[in-house]
Parts: sequence; structure tokens; C-alpha cells
Amino acid sequence: MSQVVSTTLPDNTAERLKKLALSLGKTPGETSAMLIEESLREAEFTYIEFRNRSTGDRQAYMKGSNLAVWQVIMLAQNYDMNCEKVAQHLVRTLEWVQAAFNYAENYPDEINEAIADFQAIDYTALQQILPQIELKTVPKEIFSKEQ
Repeated sequence: MSQVVSTTLPDNTAERLKKLALSLGKTPGETSAMLIEESLREAEFTYIEFRNRSTGDRQAYMKGSNLAVWQVIMLAQNYDMNCEKVAQHLVRTLEWVQAAFNYAENYPDEINEAIADFQAIDYTALQQILPQIELKTVPKEIFSKEQ
């Protein structure tokens, strides 16, 4: 269920909202709702902020880093969701990593979808994004311990 909330914005703010909405391919109303939701999440979850991505959408990131929340969680999966080990790996405080865990616990679909999207990227998908990319094959002997 949704509720209509009316607000009056100064002309300058309304114009900035329209520009942002246009850049995101949304209506000003959709953009307002998105920004309010993001602002509420930032107030509820320490160390979380929302940023534009090159794909045109917005995503939850960890403050003071280039890591999206889903990236922290994907790393944590390799450490059996051990917050302390992730904090050591990233050289971050336990509270910083716990913020990612807390956010992911509250928005699991968002985080799981982002991880699945990342894991679905293959060479063909990369070629669409980076047409100049070249595939290089490295012989497995390079990685053998017997050299």
C-alpha cells in the first residue's frame, strides 16, 4: 500500500529534482520517493550511503570506500559470514562491517540480486560493455607449483 505525501519545494529544488529525475529516467514523484527511501535507510544504517552507478541506477555503498554493500557481503560469504575476519581482510572496524551485515539482513533481496547480477557477468557480457576487451588465455602450467 502507498500513501500520497504532498510537499512544497522551492523553485530551485524542484528544478534540481526534475533534472535528477530526467537523468534517472524517472518521474519527479518516483525520484522523490526514491530519495526519501534512501535518506531513511541512511539514517537507519550507519556507514551506508547511496550513489549513482554507471548503469544509471543507484546502489547502497559503504561510506568511506568504493565498496557496495553487496561486495562486502559477497566477500563475507567466503569467510562464512564471520564479521571479524571480513573486518581484518578489509582493514576496517568491526562496526563498519557490521553495518553491511545489518543492511543485508534487512534488504536481502536487493543484496542477493546484486550478487547474482555480478556472478552472471561473463566474457560475452563484458564485450558488450567494453568492446575493446581481448580474451587472453594463460596456460595452467604457469600456475603449477612444480616449477
